[in-house]
Amino acid sequence: MNSTTIELKKQPLAVAAEPAIIEFRGVEKTYQLGTQQIQALKGIDLTIRAGEFIAVAGPSGSGKSSLLNLVALIDEPTKGKVLYDGTEVEKFSDNEITHFRSKKIGIVFQNYNLIPVLSAVENVAFPLQIQSVSKTDSIRRAKLALREVGLGDYFNHRPANLSGGQRQRVAIARALVTNPEIVIADEPTAALDSKTGMDIIELMQELNGSKNTTFIFSTHDTQIISKVNHVIELHDGLIVNA
Repeated sequence: MNSTTIELKKQPLAVAAEPAIIEFRGVEKTYQLGTQQIQALKGIDLTIRAGEFIAVAGPSGSGKSSLLNLVALIDEPTKGKVLYDGTEVEKFSDNEITHFRSKKIGIVFQNYNLIPVLSAVENVAFPLQIQSVSKTDSIRRAKLALREVGLGDYFNHRPANLSGGQRQRVAIARALVTNPEIVIADEPTAALDSKTGMDIIELMQELNGSKNTTFIFSTHDTQIISKVNHVIELHDGLIVNA
């Protein structure tokens, strides 16, 4: 590696003692683009433990998004095994995967993916209503989640009336409202200025500490990487440091 190699921070012993919730065993991911095959991940072995605060780092094309999509159960490996709580994902039915994803995984999208015609509280309540939680309870829980991310005064604001940082906070509240074990974010600060981006990462760090929620996000920002307790560094589809 060249001089830009990331200096890793050691995990706290308390985190290392937590149970493994995600395991990759010899995972490969290949995409078919026309007649060409692109191997995004090459034999990945990885263990992620409850309560970790993880950055997946590496240059564009290194496999960061592919890895996160596998963790989020949006995609499945071409070869190898992905295990959640010791169970192979390939043994889950489609309904089990949908249920698992909705209950245990929260996703924060780079472009927020908020519904423009809904208010902040309605956006956050939406995943709960999909789960058939009553409207009264879903709104109550959405307001609590928005207060946790510092938006207690913005319940009725629509996305167009919020700043980029505020929209990302709404997206984080939406990811947290179902009380997931894991929150996954693909470049969550890419659309934000450096100060707002750092504020968002520090917010995620606070929530990680208070809720013991595992946060896994991709980034190429070395300032943000300095905030995590575990870095997974990818290069050309391989883990070069973890």
